[in-house]
Amino acid sequence: MANILVVDDDEIFRIYLVTVLQKAGYTVLEAENGQAALDLVGTMKIDLIITDIFMPKMDGIDLLAAVLAEHPNARMIAISGGYKAMNSKLTLEMAQSFGALEIITKPFHAETVLQKVQSALATLT
Repeated sequence: MANILVVDDDEIFRIYLVTVLQKAGYTVLEAENGQAALDLVGTMKIDLIITDIFMPKMDGIDLLAAVLAEHPNARMIAISGGYKAMNSKLTLEMAQSFGALEIITKPFHAETVLQKVQSALATLT
């Protein structure tokens, strides 16, 4: 099964997402911000990164750009919704234009996440 890195500064949300993915059979790593995630990406095999956009230290857009600069075939999903709804939607669209394979708006159902994860991993060889 795939290794997934969940990046979110909201611990409760991160635990929820990790639990959903683990119950689906995925191996899940977690990081509380983009910088911590970037440190993991350099040392571990990660098949998919699911990142929040608005976080301290390094936000999801900067993480997306940094990961894709070093690993152009990296698979990433961007999540947001905690900030003003309109800014969140525009930021997610920007993340997709930067290379996020999927975008998810908070709040969401577990089934939505699992469908987006399956879609993003579909091209995994």
